[in-house]
Amino acid sequence: MNIAPETTALTAKQSVSAMLARFSESWLSGQTDPLTTLFHADSQLLSSQHGSATGAAAITQRLGQDSQHGPIYGQMTNRYVAIDGDQAAASCYVFGIMQRSGSDFFIFGATLVFRASLRAQTWSFDELRLQVNWNHGNNNFVPHWRQPPGQNGWQMGDEAPVIVSELHSPWTLLPNAPVPESLDEALAELYYRYAFSVDQNDMSLLAKSYSEDISGGFAPVGNLSGRDQVIGTLKSFRHLATLWQHFAEVVKFEDEGDGQHVKLIVARIIPERSIDQYGNKLYGAHYQLRARRQPSGQWQFCWTDYRPGWFSENELPAFDIGNATA
Repeated sequence: MNIAPETTALTAKQSVSAMLARFSESWLSGQTDPLTTLFHADSQLLSSQHGSATGAAAITQRLGQDSQHGPIYGQMTNRYVAIDGDQAAASCYVFGIMQRSGSDFFIFGATLVFRASLRAQTWSFDELRLQVNWNHGNNNFVPHWRQPPGQNGWQMGDEAPVIVSELHSPWTLLPNAPVPESLDEALAELYYRYAFSVDQNDMSLLAKSYSEDISGGFAPVGNLSGRDQVIGTLKSFRHLATLWQHFAEVVKFEDEGDGQHVKLIVARIIPERSIDQYGNKLYGAHYQLRARRQPSGQWQFCWTDYRPGWFSENELPAFDIGNATA
């Protein structure tokens, strides 16, 4: 019996997505034994903080040092997986909080990019690039890190980042990976593409996230219209904001019924306050967004507005498309 290619790709994406979840859980919990099953003998770790390592045992040993003071509270967000045949590329964000007392803590946000392949009917990671984007608190929690990022971003004398979006993003590594079939996955891919590109200062990838007639509110720089103005302004503003990382998830979307447009709300996750006192998900801001499906099948944002303000998963904002507030 022949298996349809789209079925194979879906199964592969599910397998690699599950691997990312196991990786995050094992790394943060300190129960690192499962990590050895995700890598193989010639897998590579490339990290500005952990250095380089080859092989499952060495990679596990390096990452296991992060939880030497106990489990890390944290979360994986912005997960995207691309599949092209027997090759996979994936990215995600992870934030982690280490704490011994209310005043003695360490918090960090990291970007991770994985390459994976299918070997003997089993997926495994070939390469992990891990870059800590920012941190706050007591660096003594991580004395083994070679290069905790400074508050002003990259400085003269620092080593080159291990993640360069133009070379290492999943969209670069597997440019022919098909657009997700399901609408919710396609919209998540669109936002994660936007976030990865703007956080990594990759304006070429960012341009692919916007339609030619993109408009809306771009706080704090104001209302903008047209891709030239939007990309030009964001590129200039990005030089002033050295440490960006947009932890977020799509929490609401609605097909407009024309087969071409969808409105959606993306909620910003603030690592320092990601749940409320009852354990509900808590968000510190949101995007009001409208997306358009292109003839290629790819989705792009055609309208956007950023709205600060806290809310929980039980009180999602109403749609308010077309009202720019920047």
